[in-house]
Amino acid sequence: MATCPHLRRAAALPVLLGLSLLPAAAAAQPAASGEAPAEGPLFAPRPAVRRGGLAAGIAGGLALGSAAGFPNDVQKIGFERHYTETGVGIGGGGYVWIGGALADWLTFGAAFGGHGLSAADHTSLAGGFMLHTEVFPLFSLADRWRDVGVTFDAGTGVAYTTADTGGAEVIDGALPARIGGGVFYEGIRLWKVAMGPWLYADYTWSTSVRQPGFYLGWRTALYTGP
Repeated sequence: MATCPHLRRAAALPVLLGLSLLPAAAAAQPAASGEAPAEGPLFAPRPAVRRGGLAAGIAGGLALGSAAGFPNDVQKIGFERHYTETGVGIGGGGYVWIGGALADWLTFGAAFGGHGLSAADHTSLAGGFMLHTEVFPLFSLADRWRDVGVTFDAGTGVAYTTADTGGAEVIDGALPARIGGGVFYEGIRLWKVAMGPWLYADYTWSTSVRQPGFYLGWRTALYTGP
């Protein structure tokens, strides 16, 4: 009895499908030598040569800044008679941090610090907790540039200013936002300790305070690896 052409074609489809899958199945098999397929250069693991493991440090020095704002009182915020502006003050400040060196060019962790200033007849303080990121953008260019870093911080804390006479609190930022950023060089090395100059600025603000700070000092960091 003659076979319908449509039935013959339908019977051949599984065979053709199996033949088409053979090259893909062969490619998926590991090499006969047992070697794992090579990773792409972008994702290939690279051993740390400059920074690795736990990272911790401290930075501090001279600080300049000012404060302006109101007491943390809804009946006083926005009224000129309760507004205080300290002018430029001088003092000191800095940060401590701890985290991990995720790569030779990237460190992430948590930081705590701030500054204290004396301006005219007022004393100002701003500080708190911040998430801390350090990037070494020139690491791959040359040896002399691999220790130039950029830091970024963001978090919250406190900010207040008191009058030297009477000790009244004339500015209170309640729980203000804080951001900061700077540059540093850590080319001076001693064992696993890296150090060098540090330039930084931060800004603290809320509905009742505006307080910038500028720092110039020294930074020291410890890396447990490599």
